[in-house]
Amino acid sequence: MAMIDYDEDLLFDLKRVYGDKLGDFLSSLSKPPDRFYVRVNTLKSTPEKVKELLENDGVEVYFDEVFEETLWIPVRGPVDLEEPICKVFVDKRTAESVMLGANVYAPGIIRLEKCVDEGRRVGVVSNNGVLVAIGIVSPGYREAIRSRRGLVVKILESLYRVPSLRDTRAYRAGMIYEQSLPSMVVAHVLRPRGGAVVVDMCAAPGGKIGHVYELVKGEGVFIAIDHSSRKINKMNQEFVRLGYTSINIIKGDSRYVDLFLGKEYADYVILDPPCSSIGVIPKIYDRKTIDEVRNYANYQKQFLKSAYNLLKPGGILVYSTCTTTYLENEANIEYAVNVIGYEVLEASPMRGCRGVGYLGRYLQRFHPHIHKVPGYFIAKLQKPAKN
Repeated sequence: MAMIDYDEDLLFDLKRVYGDKLGDFLSSLSKPPDRFYVRVNTLKSTPEKVKELLENDGVEVYFDEVFEETLWIPVRGPVDLEEPICKVFVDKRTAESVMLGANVYAPGIIRLEKCVDEGRRVGVVSNNGVLVAIGIVSPGYREAIRSRRGLVVKILESLYRVPSLRDTRAYRAGMIYEQSLPSMVVAHVLRPRGGAVVVDMCAAPGGKIGHVYELVKGEGVFIAIDHSSRKINKMNQEFVRLGYTSINIIKGDSRYVDLFLGKEYADYVILDPPCSSIGVIPKIYDRKTIDEVRNYANYQKQFLKSAYNLLKPGGILVYSTCTTTYLENEANIEYAVNVIGYEVLEASPMRGCRGVGYLGRYLQRFHPHIHKVPGYFIAKLQKPAKN
């Protein structure tokens, strides 16, 4: 089980959602999803062709039961790893990626034991002492450490097994995009019409706006906004790989999006704001307080206000988070309806389960211990039409 350190008030907030199943939820945070999902880029290929390509590259892959463009790969594990003689210590984020098979790169390194050398078999250990993988030290590791970039450890065996897709023909050709199932549900809940103006307010890494772009075959105006230059550069590279030719990327603070794009500009808005990320799995450990969650919730309200101004009358907003707190989810939707003036619509298709509270019947949640996917929340809101 992950080392979870949430203060009493935060646990109380989570108990509003999970009740006497809170322990089951907390225990599930240390485990990855049962399935690794990919979305087929339907502008470049078909699910059938991509499945065949992946299988020819040795990947075990299946069709999703509902979404035609979605494939999934089984996640195997946990594996009993042999305790290593020599260790490489990595930060939390790196450890959580490596336990699913990612290699270790220089920025994630905390320290190396003195026994580490080129070609040496080593254990990769999180900064709180959890062994997550076994690997081989790269020949160029010294230069990688010096420059803070490049491969340090190539992973041989990880705690959980997910095949790497980056070297497959389907990935190199831009035919697939790695994306969680709940995140894919967002575009289906939005259901935009072709030719509309769609704005993704916190777009990086670009999966949601890209999914919408594919569903309407690139017909419309698409704007992806993010405040981080680094994330924008990565998103642009990804859009080039995928062949998206008409998604406009803007660097900006979306709390003021109505000021730089204009009021009543968008037909549809996607809002996945910064959050406490409690639903992200697997976790090596997690420490959070209710004050942090309150700060996130208040921050998210600013985006909800600017999105309302940005939308045309009758326009649609889909709000989503990768966290599971009541404050950042249902409480914010109650604020959006009662204070800002949105109307709430049903967040369908329903792949998860209903939310909680008096608006819960309209909302959608995913729970790691129930659905075996990351914890996630989705709401669909509408700006009232003018009389």
